[in-house]
Amino acid sequence: MASPSSHPLFWLVFFLGDFFAVSAATETTISNTSRSTCPSYRCGHAVDIRYPFWIDDGGGDNDTSGGGASYCGYPSLRLECRRETPVLPLPSGDYAVTHILYGYRTVSLFDLGVFSRSNTCPLVGRNLSLPVGSPLSLTARDTNLTFFIHCSFMGIPTHLVACLEGDGRHHSYVFRDGDDRTPYGYAGLCQDVVGMPVLRRSLLGGNSPLDAVVPALNMGFELSWTPWEGGECGDCEKDGGWCGHRGRAAHQPWTFTCFRTVSTSPRIDPKSPGIQAIFLKNQICRSI
Repeated sequence: MASPSSHPLFWLVFFLGDFFAVSAATETTISNTSRSTCPSYRCGHAVDIRYPFWIDDGGGDNDTSGGGASYCGYPSLRLECRRETPVLPLPSGDYAVTHILYGYRTVSLFDLGVFSRSNTCPLVGRNLSLPVGSPLSLTARDTNLTFFIHCSFMGIPTHLVACLEGDGRHHSYVFRDGDDRTPYGYAGLCQDVVGMPVLRRSLLGGNSPLDAVVPALNMGFELSWTPWEGGECGDCEKDGGWCGHRGRAAHQPWTFTCFRTVSTSPRIDPKSPGIQAIFLKNQICRSI
């Protein structure tokens, strides 16, 4: 029996098949580049900002940058870059972002409105408020410091915040979550009662909340976010896309958009000369 290689058509088809196959493979390798339509951002040097967070830069023509024609990310995870500091605006105020752990879906925050790192006394004045329908929530690593501000009763001296005394006739106190001495029944005798989230580990040690209150507020707190389970965004993510919105025109409402990866890989046509030559070579090899 003659060997396959002695067949007169074998070498011609072998050459043509491999030529087209190598050409197709080379083209695929070179053009098989994917570009995510969702950009990442740098604001300062410490925080990597990427989906589902996004930076609202207030302008620009980039298709997927905030302030332009569209943005890619969750609406309530909009950040602003202020003096190289990423800031998350919430209904209760502005919070500096210090870390984002994407694998754990947590973001660490520092309240810019109620405390300053240079202060030695908390500027208490508001409770944390999250957007309605937001994927954000406090985590199990958080707890509260509850402040009773300018109260007309005398409480526990070890919980007294002397720097918040005001006129000298009213007193302010702070309590940790779970303290059975927290005077909730006297809240009506106070100007305000404010609960500020802090990390549980920041309150470890010390004989009273006052020993840890300033360091705890300095450390901030964290929020977690959950992926969208249903609706347009949930369907988009399940299909491998990224949720975002586009603007129709100036002052018009945003419309939901599912951004997808752009790939320049060519589709291989089964009727292409290369594929047909490979098929023919296989057929000849079987018949010889």
